[in-house]
Amino acid sequence: MFLVQKRLFCLLSCNKSTIHVSSYQLCSLFRFSTAEEHSSNHGSNFTLVDPLESCELSSKEAAKRAKDRICEKELTSSSPSIEFFKQSGWSDALVMKLLQREPRLLLANVETALKPRMRSLQDMGFSDTEIIQLVSSCPTLLRLSDIQPRINFWRSLLGSNERLIKASRRNIFLLTSSLAQKIEPNISLLRECGISEQCITQMLVVVPSFFCRKNNCVNESIKRVEEFGVSRDSKMFPQVLLTVMTLSWSRFHATFETLMSFGWSQPDSIAAFSRYPVIWNYSKKNLSDKMTFLMKEAGCELTYIVGHPMLLTYSLEKRLRPRYEVMNFLDQNKLLDKGHDLLSVILLSEEKFRNKFLFLLRKEKFIAQYDSYVVAVRGKHYVVVEN
Repeated sequence: MFLVQKRLFCLLSCNKSTIHVSSYQLCSLFRFSTAEEHSSNHGSNFTLVDPLESCELSSKEAAKRAKDRICEKELTSSSPSIEFFKQSGWSDALVMKLLQREPRLLLANVETALKPRMRSLQDMGFSDTEIIQLVSSCPTLLRLSDIQPRINFWRSLLGSNERLIKASRRNIFLLTSSLAQKIEPNISLLRECGISEQCITQMLVVVPSFFCRKNNCVNESIKRVEEFGVSRDSKMFPQVLLTVMTLSWSRFHATFETLMSFGWSQPDSIAAFSRYPVIWNYSKKNLSDKMTFLMKEAGCELTYIVGHPMLLTYSLEKRLRPRYEVMNFLDQNKLLDKGHDLLSVILLSEEKFRNKFLFLLRKEKFIAQYDSYVVAVRGKHYVVVEN
């Protein structure tokens, strides 16, 4: 239920004057074209060609591709659709990319389909650049007859053209998914859970695919979150729900197994998940490296890490290890007046850490150690204010 499905669209590479369309896509051109579009005179010629001749491939590579493609179609660039996009300010490269992703636009009627829909976007306040960005992110948009209500719906939620384009780039089905059957019911479910409009908007921008799923998938995810002991009125509910919805079950379960391999109990792991679900976005290696560092190098007890799972949310190379090494060096050289808890040191902002601890290395002329920290964290020197 939690598997994130992706669709891959693959075309053979082509030059500036030729578009190669797979046999499946060619069939889709005719299957989904309207009678009106078929009646238009496009002046386009389809020629059956051998993939060995149309691509610069070795015999081995060509043989491999031949298993997946029966034939390829070669289309000249004399289509009215191509000329229309070029006249609208699209570069050759952008037109090529657009038609590779949505070849059915080649048969779209310029006067009755493309022009009115492009004009509709202009009338809604999109600039020429924004139209190119929006259509490039969702080429199927120009095949829809109800562009305006869809755009108005999403823009009212997201608040700007920029956010709409950003969300569309993240999910090509956002603007084409059914509002009545998927989008609106899912948004209503989130509202029933007490999730604020601002939070819903943020979720739309970050993971728009969340809203394109079937209603029962969202319901099951909500139940799963509640089974973890996170109530709907908890401030962590939206973040936990988002994590459950976006991760595959195998990836989700693997994180629990990784923590328990270091001695975490199941209740401890669940408690950490309900407080810091971001931990589940890290890879097995990332978490293993952090746990190994904290236990073996920093000398933290397991109970300390379990009690402070926030430690696992910080970067090992840019936060945990550099700060620990600075504190350890200062301690060994008796430059600290008292012991300091690791978590309290990690939680300090970068500015406070530099001015409270790092300046001691400058003051005592331990430049090598100072430089080592700066390179690890920033990659460049930073002038520390000495108090």
